[in-house]
Amino acid sequence: MTRLTPHRPRRASGLGPVLAPVLAALVALPCAGLAVDVATAAPAVAAGPVQVLQPVVPAATQQQQILDGLNRERAAVGAPALTLDPTLQTVAQDWADALGQGDGMRHNPDLGRLLSDFPRWGEIVATADMGNADTRGLENGDLAVDTWMRSDPHRAVLQDRTYTAVGIGLVYTTLFSGGRTVWRSYWVADFGSPRRTPLVAQNPDGSRSYAGVPVKGAILATYTAAGANGGHLGLPVGRELGPLRSGGYGQHFAGGSVYWSAASGAAAVRGGIRDRWAALGWENGWLGYPTGSEFPVRGGLAQRFQGGTVYWSPATGAQALGGAVLAGYGAAGWEDGPLGFPTTTSAPLRGGSFAHFQGGSVYAGPAGTFVVAGPVRAAWAAQGWEAGALGYPASAQFGGLLAGGSGQHFTGGSVYSSPASGTHAVPAAVRDVWAARGWETGVLGYPVSEARRSGDAVVQDFQGGQVSVRGGAAQVRTPSVARTARVR
Repeated sequence: MTRLTPHRPRRASGLGPVLAPVLAALVALPCAGLAVDVATAAPAVAAGPVQVLQPVVPAATQQQQILDGLNRERAAVGAPALTLDPTLQTVAQDWADALGQGDGMRHNPDLGRLLSDFPRWGEIVATADMGNADTRGLENGDLAVDTWMRSDPHRAVLQDRTYTAVGIGLVYTTLFSGGRTVWRSYWVADFGSPRRTPLVAQNPDGSRSYAGVPVKGAILATYTAAGANGGHLGLPVGRELGPLRSGGYGQHFAGGSVYWSAASGAAAVRGGIRDRWAALGWENGWLGYPTGSEFPVRGGLAQRFQGGTVYWSPATGAQALGGAVLAGYGAAGWEDGPLGFPTTTSAPLRGGSFAHFQGGSVYAGPAGTFVVAGPVRAAWAAQGWEAGALGYPASAQFGGLLAGGSGQHFTGGSVYSSPASGTHAVPAAVRDVWAARGWETGVLGYPVSEARRSGDAVVQDFQGGQVSVRGGAAQVRTPSVARTARVR
């Protein structure tokens, strides 16, 4: 592979060495089907882990810088302006991402197949290293265009009059390379002449083809409403699927999918929400078909399905909720309530179901559906969750007790907490004795220890004494009782 160094290394004050951009050898095949042997060198495996970073100059800004720069240099020689093509865009970004995970440059060896709809196509690639993080936006789209223009073969591709479309991809990484840590940008530009297949064509049956793939009916209506090939869904990647469960249909696109059934209507699903739905079995899973588009919620997104709702946030990813757990979450205020976003998907248990959230958990069991949170949840977890002695929650958490205390009942006992006594589980046998003496407002006060075995008895300490239960018989010891016993 030919490597070109168009200008000598520079230094930027306070930033360490800025290494000169290095260009990959160009690939410009005159036509599809013509055998051209292009020598490429595979990227070396990075010596350490590669971390993808957000560039100082945003990716969208760099993309526009490159498009403007390409068209400026093309106008200087009378070449037509380039427009962004979704296919070229996807191919270029995918290859930039692939380069970013290695330690070197090469051209995409699969361009002939990926760009088969373009009679002529070409690719140019550039990379730039810095010895420190780029805090000033020195690695930007203008640098890429300037570097390409300094190389005769790359300039020839850039200004080729037969090209009418371009795709631009880029990635910014840091990795250990050549015995030191570097911060590296890759830029990829893929060019194409006018397509063999029209990008958009109206068909006699009322469907519409995008890059030769037909889209029809309710799926077409939803796709069109989302901006068609110019929207977030991009171009179709396959024909319509179906009939599916309940007579439905679906179709995948570069940026998501659209599914339809008679009961649910048509809706687009994308991103992390689609990934979660797919992991749960698409329309054949318990979520069924989507019943509407995704919608924004505070800090994230949500989308409803026949069997539940999928919530997404940057911190938690996408998680699906259904049934009693979803109802319990709603009763607690959804994502705006103390629970926040779900951190797990609803899952079945023996006799119930559950999901964890940023601010607690929702458990559904024989006694109902309840939120468990804070110190009470931690104490319950320490007892083995619902599989432990306490069993499932049997009440909502309650506060406003004596001395700032709070508590929650479970099918096999209770958990009580106060600032002075800490948080402790009280098994049912001890709890019944304690309740008979006035709970925390009685002489015993709050529990101050966990229940423990002493021989064949269960013993637990309280602020005002001790409860011991043996074989159904209870004994309560308080300081006053002990003194009386000693007097006798």
